[in-house]
Amino acid sequence: MLMSKKFPVLLMLVAFAAAAFVQPGQALADSKEQAAVALIKNIGDEAVKTLADNSLSEAQKQQRFEQFLDSSFDMKLIGRFVLGQYWRTATDAQKAEFQTVFRDFMVTSYSQKIGSYSGENLKIGDATSLNDKESLVHSQIVRPNGPPIKLDWRVRKTDSGEKIVDVIIEGISMAQTHRSEFASVISQPGVGVEGLITKLKDQIKTASK
Repeated sequence: MLMSKKFPVLLMLVAFAAAAFVQPGQALADSKEQAAVALIKNIGDEAVKTLADNSLSEAQKQQRFEQFLDSSFDMKLIGRFVLGQYWRTATDAQKAEFQTVFRDFMVTSYSQKIGSYSGENLKIGDATSLNDKESLVHSQIVRPNGPPIKLDWRVRKTDSGEKIVDVIIEGISMAQTHRSEFASVISQPGVGVEGLITKLKDQIKTASK
């Protein structure tokens, strides 16, 4: 499988779902660090509320998850990063198809586990500046039965507002993990970028059944 077992799916889901309720431009602050923290803070409580809301069907929660992914993550930037060196050699058609398939892969991989929510909460800390455009927001997933999980959000300032470009659980980067996994697939004899796209499509079909 291309989905790394290093990332507990439920924990990733709680992290991802937390951004579903902030529209671009909502996090207004004096500095990019404050804006990044505001982006994550404004959504934590609402995300947990939605995940725990038994009046919403799993399909409704999945729809919100899909909407948030498109509005709060810079999926195009993440897609280019995870394809790594192979982005430069891919054709324009392959790049466009990969971006679409990768987005669908992310939605399908995580949204199917929404029903597994079991009382986690998101505790937001401060932010560290990484460069003139990016900040790292520190947080923890607080679990009712178990120690907290360290969760960092890499947030980038863009023309359309703050966007999440990576989620890091206990020091392990989601984006970097996908990049390594995809590279190992592409580098196999006779596979290449086209083969990776096919494998992702197959996983999407399997997960959707």
